[in-house]
Amino acid sequence: MPNASSSYVPNFIDYLMITFTRRLSALALVLAGLLIFAGCGGDAPESDNGDDANTVTLEAGERAPAIDGAMARFEVPESEAVLEPGEVNVEVAVENFTPGEQTEVPRREQLANSGNGQHTHIILNNDPYFANYNAEDEPFSLGELEPGAYSAFVFPSRSFHESVKSEDAFDVVNFYVGEDAEGADFPLEEGEPSIIYSRPKGTYSGADAERIMLDFYLYNVELSEDGYRAHYTIEEEGSDEPVAELTMDEWTPAFVEGLDSGTYTFTLELLDENDERVPGTFNYTEREVEVER
Repeated sequence: MPNASSSYVPNFIDYLMITFTRRLSALALVLAGLLIFAGCGGDAPESDNGDDANTVTLEAGERAPAIDGAMARFEVPESEAVLEPGEVNVEVAVENFTPGEQTEVPRREQLANSGNGQHTHIILNNDPYFANYNAEDEPFSLGELEPGAYSAFVFPSRSFHESVKSEDAFDVVNFYVGEDAEGADFPLEEGEPSIIYSRPKGTYSGADAERIMLDFYLYNVELSEDGYRAHYTIEEEGSDEPVAELTMDEWTPAFVEGLDSGTYTFTLELLDENDERVPGTFNYTEREVEVER
């Protein structure tokens, strides 16, 4: 009959084998988990501290509902008038359009919106626009102007700054400041294809920075797939590569989302059918815009 010591040895060996197998299985599970994690990229979970970069999207949108018959016209000055150097005033008349009213469409809640309501945009020599909330025929100051040739462009704007787009809604007036300027070339010549930069402008903070509208006006030109096109580029200060680009063959606003806080340069240019920039003072515009998220 086997003694106690002879039966104890195999039981002890079995115990060691079972323990080793269990630990080996656990180690295999750990290694498998690490391999799966590595196969998924090994990225740490995104933090909630707001440091992660947003995905930037820049896309063409649709026009806001039309405002039938809306238009703006310069009453003063007259075309090719010669004005004295110093403060220059213009007067704008509007039709089928009420400055000061809020534009009651859903888009108003989605974009930077003026608490002062609807207005006209006046763009002088391709500088950033003046927002004119004046009632009809009230003088509006363009500031102190030096001698030279000037082109002023005006169109109705909804309260959220989207232009009213039509062949009849806008007006342009060319004038001189100072007698010595007579005969000089105007920045916006009649008949020359031109694109007029409007938005964005200035600083966008908080909710206004979440979705920013890009808008322009057309003068003597139509856009198409195989003809003239509008090209946008957005560059962040200090970066070598654009954060977004968009070429448009239809006259609509565009919208950018996902910009982090920073300083950006928005560029708009008019391209021809060969992707060449069309000559003209208004056909290449850069605007510096601040974003504060």
